[in-house]
Amino acid sequence: MSATLEVPTNTDTPEPEDNLPDASVLEDKTPEWCRVSGAVAAFLLPLGLVLMIFANRPLWHSDLWDHINYGEHILQHQVVAKTEPLLPLAQGVPTVNSAWLSQVGMALMYRTDGLGLPALQFAYGMLIVISLGAIGYAVTKRSGSAAFGILSSAIFLAVNWQQFLIVRPQSVGVAFFSIVLAVLATGGIRRRLSWVALPLIFAVWANCHGSFAMGLLLMGLVVVGRVVDVAMQTRSLSRAFRNRPAMRLLLLTQLCAVAALLNPNGLAIYHEVLRVGSHPNIATMYEWDPLTLRMQQGQMAACAAVLLLFVLRCSPRRLRAIEMLPLLVTGGMALWSGRMLNWFAPVCAVVTCVHAAAAWRAFRNTERRTIPYPRTGLWTVVSLGLCWVFFGFSSLGMQTIHGKTPDLRRTLSRGTPVQPLEYLNSMEEIPPGIAFMPAEWTGYLTRFGPPDLKPMVSLHVHVIPEEVWSDYVRLIEGPTDWAGLLERYGINFIIADKIRNARLIKSLRESGEYRTQYEDVQAAMFVRIKPIR
Repeated sequence: MSATLEVPTNTDTPEPEDNLPDASVLEDKTPEWCRVSGAVAAFLLPLGLVLMIFANRPLWHSDLWDHINYGEHILQHQVVAKTEPLLPLAQGVPTVNSAWLSQVGMALMYRTDGLGLPALQFAYGMLIVISLGAIGYAVTKRSGSAAFGILSSAIFLAVNWQQFLIVRPQSVGVAFFSIVLAVLATGGIRRRLSWVALPLIFAVWANCHGSFAMGLLLMGLVVVGRVVDVAMQTRSLSRAFRNRPAMRLLLLTQLCAVAALLNPNGLAIYHEVLRVGSHPNIATMYEWDPLTLRMQQGQMAACAAVLLLFVLRCSPRRLRAIEMLPLLVTGGMALWSGRMLNWFAPVCAVVTCVHAAAAWRAFRNTERRTIPYPRTGLWTVVSLGLCWVFFGFSSLGMQTIHGKTPDLRRTLSRGTPVQPLEYLNSMEEIPPGIAFMPAEWTGYLTRFGPPDLKPMVSLHVHVIPEEVWSDYVRLIEGPTDWAGLLERYGINFIIADKIRNARLIKSLRESGEYRTQYEDVQAAMFVRIKPIR
């Protein structure tokens, strides 16, 4: 007799791999409105690096403190002055302050307890990031490629690098210009929201900087370009002028032009925009000089132009008038003045990369991507994490999160006259009368220096009488008649830059009429031995 033992099997215990959930059926519970795609995270990475560069960069002193001074004056008096309020030699000169809102914002940020300079640095960096992001978004939407969107931001940054380095209200204008360009490039005017958002943008823009006129010019050029394109396609002018998108954009442009009148100066702001660009004093400012290949920004603009021509040659897309007109107009303005690179750079970046994407697709024989990048909650978490990391490594983040107050010399540029200011504040008495000092130093020295320090000029050159500015420009070089010029304005106190005013400093030392009051590696101060009363 035999027995067979069977090994019992436990059918109730599943295999180990059966205990794991199926990841493919997990539900993304993130609300639809806050999901983002991997393309957003890809954009945030380079934009965050740009933010870290500019939000930690020492603030260039030249324009910054003049604008903060005007902002402080507005906050103290609760009114935008109609005549020049800060320069003694320009008192009574009518002025139209188109940047008053930016100036007030800068003054308020600086006033913020415990933030001050880091807040200004962060706002400055964010304006640049917004500008680059708007252009990158426009190209991504037009080309269907996030890679070419990132490339467009890189081209914009490279061409406009020199202009981005200076902290001024114009940065607000560049950000708004980039947003308007992005709306036009992506057909955003077809949305009802644009008919509210764009006029609001221009209403704010007209109070932040006079460059709102460039936004209106861009919209006008797009209207003309659309009419030309339709006329060339249909061979009919009547159809071109009846083109509905063109007429809608023309109406929207007029609405934005009216919205810009919502400012303290009303219609006079348009006259001021035209007057400033043609002011004789502006012609002496080196940053308004025509572009040349000897300039770094001229070399970058030339490289961008060569790249654009090469891309247009390879692109299967036709260069339309709607693209060509803004390119030609802003490019011509940039040749006339390097300051106009602010408007050529974003237009050049958009046209270049839209056509480059088309050329790349033709080379690879692929179709344009029409399916949106998938959006998930995971990419939202990644994007928020990147934003937090980049903010944490900015000067503002280090101060607010970690409580580390940045060193003053790391937040102010090396050209800021910090040591001369310390000596000024140690002086028992400032010599009476007008003081000669570099216009680039005026804002900083009058902001933090003795209240009785009266500068000859500042960088608000368009409000300074032409004769006064002309004499100041001559004094910088140390002319042979320097003594007569100083006597004409009753100047008893001179603060000179040892690099730019070397000849004047030499003449003052040899004259016997002035004694050296202070000297360091950056500046020298002189006091007239027999003051003019």
